[in-house]
Amino acid sequence: MSQTIGADSECTANEGAEHWSESKNNLSSDGEFVRYWSRASDRLRAVAAVGRRTEEAIRRTGIGLQLSSENFNGHDLSEFPLRRCTLNRAQLYGAKLDRADLSEANLICPGLERASFRGAKLDFAYMHAIAAQVCNFDDASLRSVIDATGSLFHGCSMKRTRFDNAMLSGLLVYQCDASDAVFDGAELQGSTINESFLPSASFRFAKLSQVTITKAHLAACSFFQSKGDCLSIVRPTSVDGLVLEGAHLPYLRLSKVSGRITARALSAPFADVHLSNLSSAELEQADLTEARLLSVSLSDANLVGAVLNGASIHSCQLDGADLSRASGESISITESTMRAAKFTGFRGRCAFVRDCDLEHADLSQAYLYRSMMTGDPPQSMALDHANLEGSNLVQAYLAAGMTDSNLEATRVAYIRMNQSSLRDANLSGISPFQASFVKVDFSGAKITTFEPPFFADRCPGLQSALKGDQPREPSSYLAEFSSLIRSGREGST
Repeated sequence: MSQTIGADSECTANEGAEHWSESKNNLSSDGEFVRYWSRASDRLRAVAAVGRRTEEAIRRTGIGLQLSSENFNGHDLSEFPLRRCTLNRAQLYGAKLDRADLSEANLICPGLERASFRGAKLDFAYMHAIAAQVCNFDDASLRSVIDATGSLFHGCSMKRTRFDNAMLSGLLVYQCDASDAVFDGAELQGSTINESFLPSASFRFAKLSQVTITKAHLAACSFFQSKGDCLSIVRPTSVDGLVLEGAHLPYLRLSKVSGRITARALSAPFADVHLSNLSSAELEQADLTEARLLSVSLSDANLVGAVLNGASIHSCQLDGADLSRASGESISITESTMRAAKFTGFRGRCAFVRDCDLEHADLSQAYLYRSMMTGDPPQSMALDHANLEGSNLVQAYLAAGMTDSNLEATRVAYIRMNQSSLRDANLSGISPFQASFVKVDFSGAKITTFEPPFFADRCPGLQSALKGDQPREPSSYLAEFSSLIRSGREGST
């Protein structure tokens, strides 16, 4: 006896069993359905079944499977297509979602501990305030995440994870391995990255306002053309190869940073750098207007064309640094060493330099109008063997040791020089119009064009230097002037 049961009445026994099973599952909740297929031995069949249900739900409602508050602890959801699903407050402790498609999913406060998302796709997901603890996101894609603000990643592996253009404000990353992770274009305002491993991570074009990075490994990390004020990098374990090139980071703070960095065309006005070793740093064309540098080593650094207007440099080392064509109007440099540094064409109008060592420094063609270069005692301002050929020292004030220095063709009108040493200095071609020299040692100096009027008092060696190849007029002027000074002096000045 036969019985008609419908259009599928001619199916085989196996097909009928499958149809019955799927019909049963279609009547169950989405959570039961996913749990059922997570236990299936045939992964391809399970993936296909979940995919069909997901697409049907999207077609019917516009969103994916409803999995809120479901328990998936320890379940294997690997490779499941769960696009646009809702996993709010779902329990995912120890769950496997490797290579799963969770793009455009909602994950509000899910339970995430020891969950695995290796190679998973979470693009455009909504992940507000998630707390991922000891999870694996290696090779996962979280591109353009709609909202992951206030989220926590603690002890997670995020190797090669993509966060391109993601909204990550207020993020807390603690003790994570984010090697080669990509945060290009991401919004990270107010985020904190602490004790994490980020070699070769990329923050290109990222927004970094009020971001704090502490005790992190940042070797070969790139912040190329990133933006944001008050980025703070404190006590990193490594910054060798760190790239800040073209970044706009006002009020940047670097504390106890040691390593070679590349920061060409960095814009960091009002930066605060202290207790750091940035030897051989590439800072060409960097804008460090009104920056504060305290106990920083920039030995052999490239600062060609850098802007240091109003900057404060104290107790720093710039030995061998190249500041050619740099701008430092009203710069203040105190108790620092700049031996053999290059200041060729340096523009330092009204610069203040005190108790510094510039032995063998090259200040040729430097613009130092109304600058002050002094030491207390004067010899603590060392310009011995320095080259100031062709520089502009008009109205400058100097109290320094300048033994064997080269001031050939230097502009020194109205200069004031007190208690300085110009022993064996080359002063050929200078014209000290209305200049003032008090207790300056000219012994062995080469003078060719001294022309009165100038003021000179107690300057040993000046009279004999003027008697060399000079016309008689300056020598006679000095003799008469010195006689006049002696007759009117009462006691020592």
